[in-house]
Amino acid sequence: MTATAKWITRLRSSCPKGWSVRNMRGKIYLSVRSGAGGKRASTATLPLAWAADTVPEAISLIAELQQRVDKEGFDLSDALNKVKAPVPSKSPSVASEWPDLVEKFQTDLQVISPVKPVSWERNYAPFLNRIIELMASSTAPINARSLAVNLIEPWSEMPTNRGKAIKCLRLFLDFAVEVHNLPAESWTLTDRSIKQLRGAKAERRTVATISDVEILRLLDSLADSDAANRWRNAIKMMALYGLRPEELNHLVVKDHPETSKPAMYCTYQKVCNKSKTAPRWLMPLPLKNLAGNVVDWNLAGAMAIKQLPMPPLGDKYAVKTFLDRQNVWTELREKYEECGEWLRPYSFRNSYSLRAHRIGHRNDVICMAMGHSLSTHESNYEWARSDSVLEHI
Repeated sequence: MTATAKWITRLRSSCPKGWSVRNMRGKIYLSVRSGAGGKRASTATLPLAWAADTVPEAISLIAELQQRVDKEGFDLSDALNKVKAPVPSKSPSVASEWPDLVEKFQTDLQVISPVKPVSWERNYAPFLNRIIELMASSTAPINARSLAVNLIEPWSEMPTNRGKAIKCLRLFLDFAVEVHNLPAESWTLTDRSIKQLRGAKAERRTVATISDVEILRLLDSLADSDAANRWRNAIKMMALYGLRPEELNHLVVKDHPETSKPAMYCTYQKVCNKSKTAPRWLMPLPLKNLAGNVVDWNLAGAMAIKQLPMPPLGDKYAVKTFLDRQNVWTELREKYEECGEWLRPYSFRNSYSLRAHRIGHRNDVICMAMGHSLSTHESNYEWARSDSVLEHI
């Protein structure tokens, strides 16, 4: 059943026995039959549009008219004259109320579940700005579905952003209907529409495992400046310890409980569903250069004496933004794309995982060092490469 059929059925099924409604030039035309066999009939055109938005008002008006006709003895015309028809609910006006509604929605989100500025800019602002733009046009959408169809148009070939757009729209419209009386009949995004418009999820991409030599080449390509050296330190840290980018903000140096030498400790607790990962000691796994020699980076020692400056990392995408500006990173990304793999900051973790397995560390030790479960490790991280097999042939 279509959305239109649903509200029409709801309106008609709410009418008392002998009462019926139909569309008459865009207005609700009411017919009342009474007497034996319904011989007596009276009709009236209600001061309400034949539209989903007016259904609640129409049901209320018909109920009051029935009270006056059946219980108080008025004829339909007199009853309608005595009943003050409710003013239909109105959608926000084009000029000002939609932007105001968006602003109120943002405030409401902060109360329920605070949204960081970077998350707002990436997951809400682009879609809400487009909603305001669409509702200000001369051909503004008239209901939730038409708004959704127009909203996702710029991201039609981008499954992830299309999904974000639909999620944002649903949250926004639920707020507008519940808190600011936007007519639910027209402005509720149904589960069926959400599933259809969101489309299929993006296929899971294989994260590339960058080699030690490629990491060293990337580091060598960075400029010799204070700013570049800070980023060089950050990349070394991710490569040596297999860190998530966010974990660069949560590192401290502690004395090793057995050797008393400086050792790296991560205080970050990643939220996984309803649980959190535990803070952990980090295990350095040195890289090897093209000649097969171990490259020695004493990062824990350098940090202990405050000789390891780091770049600004307030933005969760800071590492990605920096890497995307580097020519060597771009070359490597194109290389891995040809193999169907995705080069991203997490590639340093994949590299760490593969290095750990090649060294021969136990799975539980690797998982503890990387801060995730065995099941996560098995399904998401590199264990071995085909060239490892060739070494034993």
